Amino acid sequence: MIKHKHTENTELNFSKLEERIMWVNDPYLGKFNDIRELLYELTIENKPTLIIATGGSKVVSYYIQLIVERLGIICEVIEPRDYFYKTNREMFSNLIAISASGNTNGINKALLDFKGNKYLITENKKESNYQVISWGNKLYSKEKSFISLATSLGPISLLLDSTVSLNIDLGPSEIKKINDKIKELFLRSEEKIDRLIVDFKDTSLIQIMSGYETRSSASVLESNLAEVGMSAPVIHDKGSFCHGRSNLVFQYPNSYFIYLMHNKKELDELLIKLIDKEYHNILVFSATDLNENIFWKEYYLILQMYYLSKKIAEDKNISLTQPEYNPRLVRKLYSFKGEM
Repeated sequence: MIKHKHTENTELNFSKLEERIMWVNDPYLGKFNDIRELLYELTIENKPTLIIATGGSKVVSYYIQLIVERLGIICEVIEPRDYFYKTNREMFSNLIAISASGNTNGINKALLDFKGNKYLITENKKESNYQVISWGNKLYSKEKSFISLATSLGPISLLLDSTVSLNIDLGPSEIKKINDKIKELFLRSEEKIDRLIVDFKDTSLIQIMSGYETRSSASVLESNLAEVGMSAPVIHDKGSFCHGRSNLVFQYPNSYFIYLMHNKKELDELLIKLIDKEYHNILVFSATDLNENIFWKEYYLILQMYYLSKKIAEDKNISLTQPEYNPRLVRKLYSFKGEM
């Protein structure tokens, strides 16, 4: 086992995270405009849209889906490998691919194969016969991290701008107001996690209660836990949990339960009450203290899950951004470029 030595440590990456997002979202660069144009084109086209991503980029794909479906467009999120097994892919008119490097295995082949409108959201510009939307810029210092922090949060921040600006033109002063609100949510999220009186040191299973509206935030925590090897993560849908999946808590009573929600509904009240009464190991993370739309609420939860990932790593004495790994396994699998 070796450490990913070219990466920066967890504290350094988190200390730079807010600053990096502000660089991505610099008011005078207007990087959000390219994503806004993408959303405009999708709205005008108003045809089914396929979104492909894997790993940490799934966080971005679920956030895009949250936006696109609210524009009245049918869309679906799949993994790159799924594309080649999806028999009805020709029924989709648009393909959006998300890849920080732009070279994720399967994505390039899917972009070449797809016959409709094609978009790639990536860090750096590249020459291609499809539209490339780059969120990197000359101000942004590339993150040195084993997992995606700014590489997921950067595009999501630009998407947040885009939804605000769909019906209005945003200038530097308006972008600055958005960035000020983002900074406030960074602070509130970090403070929420700092107030937690719990130790994850001996927790080997973490169960995540999620739903359609919290798929991005749930994906942040699940991906971080799995990729760093901190704990075995399981995501439950709130409805499915009521149909037998609650037995996993009974069989693993010492696991921690992470409950995600934007607003408290009757089902939320019942689930939280029963789980807390039986096991006393449920931690609720919500956006009920934020009086904003669904996009802001989910952004807020995403930030909370980043800081929760950091706490879990610290409790377990594991580096979140510079973890140990098996080089024979990780490197060979990550660099695989063959047929999927």
